[in-house]
Amino acid sequence: MTRVLITGTGDPTFGRNQQIIRLLEHAGCRVTVRVHSMWKGDKTDAVSAGKVSLALRAFRQYVRVIGATVSAGVRRRPDVVMVLHPSQIDAVIVGPLCKVFRLPLVIDFFVSLRETVVEDRGLISGTSIGGRLLRRCDQLAAQLSTRVITDTPEDADFFSSTTKTPRHKWSVVWVSANPSIYVPSTDATVIPRSVLFYGTYIPLQGIEHIVRASALMPADVSVTLIGSGQERERIEAIIREERLPVTLIDSVSEEELEQHIARAAVCLGVFGDGPKTARVIPNKVFQCLAMGKAIITGDTPAIATLGDAVVTVPVADPKAIADAVSELLGNDERRHELEIRARQKFVDHFDERVVGGTMTDVIARVIGRDSAVAPLTIMARLREPYISKSIRSIRPSNVLEVGAGQGAMGTRLAQFAPYVGVEPDTASAGVAMQRLALIENASFRNGGIERVSADEKFDVVCAFEVLEHIEDDAGAVLQWLSHLREGGTLLLSVPAHQRRYGVSDRAVGHFRRYDASTIDDLCDRTGCEVVSRYSYGAIGGHALESVRNAVLKRRGDIEFGTSGHHDVAQRTAASGRLFQPSTRWGGALTAVIAAPMRLVQTPFARTSVGVGWVVALRRRGTVKA
Repeated sequence: MTRVLITGTGDPTFGRNQQIIRLLEHAGCRVTVRVHSMWKGDKTDAVSAGKVSLALRAFRQYVRVIGATVSAGVRRRPDVVMVLHPSQIDAVIVGPLCKVFRLPLVIDFFVSLRETVVEDRGLISGTSIGGRLLRRCDQLAAQLSTRVITDTPEDADFFSSTTKTPRHKWSVVWVSANPSIYVPSTDATVIPRSVLFYGTYIPLQGIEHIVRASALMPADVSVTLIGSGQERERIEAIIREERLPVTLIDSVSEEELEQHIARAAVCLGVFGDGPKTARVIPNKVFQCLAMGKAIITGDTPAIATLGDAVVTVPVADPKAIADAVSELLGNDERRHELEIRARQKFVDHFDERVVGGTMTDVIARVIGRDSAVAPLTIMARLREPYISKSIRSIRPSNVLEVGAGQGAMGTRLAQFAPYVGVEPDTASAGVAMQRLALIENASFRNGGIERVSADEKFDVVCAFEVLEHIEDDAGAVLQWLSHLREGGTLLLSVPAHQRRYGVSDRAVGHFRRYDASTIDDLCDRTGCEVVSRYSYGAIGGHALESVRNAVLKRRGDIEFGTSGHHDVAQRTAASGRLFQPSTRWGGALTAVIAAPMRLVQTPFARTSVGVGWVVALRRRGTVKA
């Protein structure tokens, strides 16, 4: 069992810190918490209480933190030391000790210390000595850490740049929501035409735009704000001066908050127009997604990850907020559809069972217990010999993989040549990003083929178990071919034989399976020729598909009913996570099961007996005779 020591001065009851501890325990870690908090309550109040008092408290607490770290290095020897939010000063203190005692250090860079103090709180100037020291503290914290986690890809990109650390050092662990509190309510009565916002009154939330929007809403709409913090007095003054119809409630417990959310017809996110707002998905949005609520929030690059699970409006625009609220409150059917999409988005992408896989991988990377090569599913292990054989025969100078899933095959492809992977599914992309981050010649992009610029060309473009998910398969092939260098190879794997189309195909969003004649017809439509074609999965794959059909038929009946509620896009997105081993032991088990199947399938590689094809294509006229 992996032993994790959590130390520092952060508050372990803070929501994000509680989540990190839960995820570590979910990952099977034995977690020891030895924190000496100096930040309980509002941090601005703590700083404002007096510099001498704060300095004395800091000195006392850091002596204890240093003692805990030294004790860990000398006697207890945890596998990982972790520092929770706010991590930067703690990391500067603990980091050198971890270097001395050769203990890996992971920090949660939830926010930038300089950005919070200088830009959000406005306590000091960015050009002051204090501002420059805070910037240096941010940099040192990231540089001293073995690995750094943060909450969105946009934050990871930004912080890696400002701290001058490599992007592959950063891992994204989504905020998610406490599963013991934030779940859909079955007994709460929704208050008609009610709108709820809750928060800590910091600038990025753009609360002034919410209260001004209230004046533009119909008179029967009730707007409630819950919370307190930095900008509370200013917001109260705006409400008084402009006589705005807003109800204010002080901060409440999470249990009470859950009830307020459950009773609200519409919940609001954040609407500030600052750069920080553009990079974050706030905690409240995850919590409301988890509860299946209709959400309106500002349209930002980070929020775009949520797609149609939320309603977005231009930031800092009270009229747009008011119009969106009025439209949702006046359309019960649309609001109900939005609630369903919100909950489904959370379950598929941000539930702690999904996010927990990322934390598992972070810890595994840090302690070096996983190899550079990630575990494969059994079926992927059956096609892998023919993929590797094809790649070795090509000897490419670079490789692009479309639909990289969780990156398991990508970690193998990167052993042959510089590798680029793209994957649109956010949950799978999070895992793939972690797996590929430590491979020097591998890069990864969350998204589809549009993330590859038109002038990027590759010797090999790969798409494994992707083409059958695309209705216009010829169009997809032509698009992939456009990224090949002259004489380049398109390497595909697809399920074989349309007559075998069944429950498992429908469950994962397949439009079709491919006969040999279907592949030939596809070549005719796209101007390609077959370079090589291998059949995989003979006998063993047949048995495996039978088991998968039985499992997925039962799961489909239970989860989706006879008609189902997932569309093809949703099923396709989830397919990259289906039956995926997430641990070293899971990978070892699939390897053991697949080993005899690989031997059995070998004599049938040049026949059509298998359950899938590995096919190499080139543009017609470029295949050597």
